[in-house]
Amino acid sequence: MTIINLNGFPFECACGECFRTISAAAGCRKCRNYCVFGYCTHVIDQRTGEVVHGTEPTEEEYNEALLEWEKARELERLEMEQWEADQRAEEIRFFEARAREAAELAEDQLWDIQERLEAC
Repeated sequence: MTIINLNGFPFECACGECFRTISAAAGCRKCRNYCVFGYCTHVIDQRTGEVVHGTEPTEEEYNEALLEWEKARELERLEMEQWEADQRAEEIRFFEARAREAAELAEDQLWDIQERLEAC
């Protein structure tokens, strides 16, 4: 017989986080990020191995949710790449504008020097 030390946290939610009570496990906030469904689908009592809250999804339901999750992550990745490209373009425009200002200032200073030399 294998002895499992649960340290007072016998209830496991869908994402694998362990809690002291069923209600705490059922309201797990980590499932939003770590479970393909985006919410806690079920809670398992690790002492008995039975589902004590919700229903464990079938393999088909899980695979469907996984495909949707992967699509959402890909869309999120594409949006992030576009945002980063926009940020880089904005930085380039900013530094180009500063370079033009610096060039104009240098030209103005050269004109001032030329005018002073001609006045002598």
